[in-house]
Amino acid sequence: MKLKYYLTMPSIIFLLIMVVFPLIYTAMLTFCDYNLTRSRGITFVGINNYINLFFNERFWHAVSLSLYYTGLSVGISFLVGFGVALLLNSIISFRWLYSTFLLIPMVMTPIIVGLGFRFMYSPRLGIISYFLSVLGIEDANLLGNPEWALITIILTDIWQWTPFAIAVLYAGLAYIPQEPVEAARVDGASSFQILRYITVPFMKIPIVTVLVIRSMDVMRSFDKVFIMTRGGPGLSTETLSIYSWRVGFAWFKMGEASTMGIFMLIVIIGISSILLRICGSKE
Repeated sequence: MKLKYYLTMPSIIFLLIMVVFPLIYTAMLTFCDYNLTRSRGITFVGINNYINLFFNERFWHAVSLSLYYTGLSVGISFLVGFGVALLLNSIISFRWLYSTFLLIPMVMTPIIVGLGFRFMYSPRLGIISYFLSVLGIEDANLLGNPEWALITIILTDIWQWTPFAIAVLYAGLAYIPQEPVEAARVDGASSFQILRYITVPFMKIPIVTVLVIRSMDVMRSFDKVFIMTRGGPGLSTETLSIYSWRVGFAWFKMGEASTMGIFMLIVIIGISSILLRICGSKE
């Protein structure tokens, strides 16, 4: 056996242990009734977990919240990130300085971001609530309001991860050839026409990269939601990741929780496949 196979073998073994085995084990648990509080162990139940999940209204409510969370967060962060990337691309002086400051939120851990914004949204001590009171909105308990709690978390997620969209899209803008742009300007094309017919087609791969990675990340987002609301008030922020955690680690129903995890995996693969098909390229 060649040396290169010996050198890659530790990585392959680590990948099998840390990724492939847990995935196979989780998939097997979806066909079992496994409750950690019972002494009878694992019982094979076939597709009952999938059937029960299909008729579980709370599960579908969590799915709808996750899709809403994903669509709104990814859409807004992409649009804002694209706009800021275009603005940065037009700036000549101190571009590196602006880019550095804009990337700061992305390098912060989600738990710290969640705790920080939880304090800032506090109705009595938070700085955001203070500015709202200046505007005449007293005791604005945004995280305690079922109508605003999820929107508040989405805004927090947008604040943290829009810099990722800025970084990827700005890097894509830097590699657009200038010859077509200059030729279009000579022919009298407007800035919007250049953006639509030249910039966006050349940016197809970076755009889809941002949408796919952000969609996968937001769909399985757990930390910020858990730190800020833990799924409350009521079920207003109980996304699929929060609900599956509650079923698995609060109610100890590992079979049902595993089924939700596999369902989440299928949804993420489906969303990613749709976005990659929109790209129209396998590059």
